[in-house]
Amino acid sequence: DSAQTVFSIDDLLIAIFFCLPIKDLIQFRRVSKHWRRLISNPSFYIQRNPIPNPPTGIILQCLHYVARLRVQYVPFTITGMKSTNPQLEKLKLVKDMSDIRILHSCNGLLLCSSFRARDINRKYYVHNPTTNKFVLLPKLDSAGICGMSLAFDQLNSPHYKVVCVHNQRQIEVYSLETGSWRNHGQTPQVLVEFENGVYWNGAIHWTSIGYRNDSLYFNVDNQLFGTMPIPPACWNCVDYCYFGESFGHLHYIKGIGRSLQFKVYEMRRDYSEWFVKYEVNLLPLLMAYPSMNLTRVSPIMNLSRYAFSILCLVRGEKEEGSFLVVQIPGKAIQYNVACQTFGMFCEFAGSYLVGHLRYSGVDAFQYVETLCCV
Repeated sequence: DSAQTVFSIDDLLIAIFFCLPIKDLIQFRRVSKHWRRLISNPSFYIQRNPIPNPPTGIILQCLHYVARLRVQYVPFTITGMKSTNPQLEKLKLVKDMSDIRILHSCNGLLLCSSFRARDINRKYYVHNPTTNKFVLLPKLDSAGICGMSLAFDQLNSPHYKVVCVHNQRQIEVYSLETGSWRNHGQTPQVLVEFENGVYWNGAIHWTSIGYRNDSLYFNVDNQLFGTMPIPPACWNCVDYCYFGESFGHLHYIKGIGRSLQFKVYEMRRDYSEWFVKYEVNLLPLLMAYPSMNLTRVSPIMNLSRYAFSILCLVRGEKEEGSFLVVQIPGKAIQYNVACQTFGMFCEFAGSYLVGHLRYSGVDAFQYVETLCCV
């Protein structure tokens, strides 16, 4: 009878926990070990969130003068999606946050590294900004890292993995489950950008270098490589490029700075093709913010040039909730791709390179709430 009573109480507690926001669940995990066990159980998260959580904000990482990094969190407000965790505005891994650089984000977790350290002395962390917990990864034996990416999908597994590619094309994978690195041999001889990996569909994806090469992906569960076609974009579109995932969709944008029109491509889950998901025209943005026009700054051959870059594409739970975050001089704009409306996202003191006629020094990482233990 007593065992049945405890079971009934647990059922009641779980039913109550289902109705609470994550910020309350974080507090309730501290009440007792029993409550912590219930809330930290992976099955509780899956039952509470049978579909992936949508992103609720963006973590912006800005490279400032004298090689300092500044990290800030900006919640989504135009769509009504709001973060429920105020701790996120106080990202702290070390005493001086400017010594930490965010490399990658994946479904609520951040992969970070020490910023000023040399390659051989660099430390790597996995951080959960929702719970404000982090872990230092075991040291890698070799230097010369080309790229490192996170792989995490709590609906499939409570354990995250970190995929590292060395300059000798050796690939190593760290698993939370084993707590160690494991070598998985060499990558195929394909020219890709290992620095900008994106996790989607159970794999890490890298875009090709050049217009004649297929892109590459590595399935983290079966440790197999595969290739996917490059988007049917102009091969000399080199001024700006965006490659990222949002809410279960993989996107690719490529364009030139003298055009305010571009296409947003999405990959089919069977890797058969990229298809055009959105067609964007930023002319209304230029009319509202004429500082985007760089023609008077660098009148090369009388060609129009525009100062903007795509920080990220955010997919909403509904189609009308999807938008771009576009960086322009001194600010970022939230541009709804379905309604073609826009509004202020945030202001910051960014910098731009006139030689490349585009903005640089700002990285954006979508934030998704998760109770994952790191």
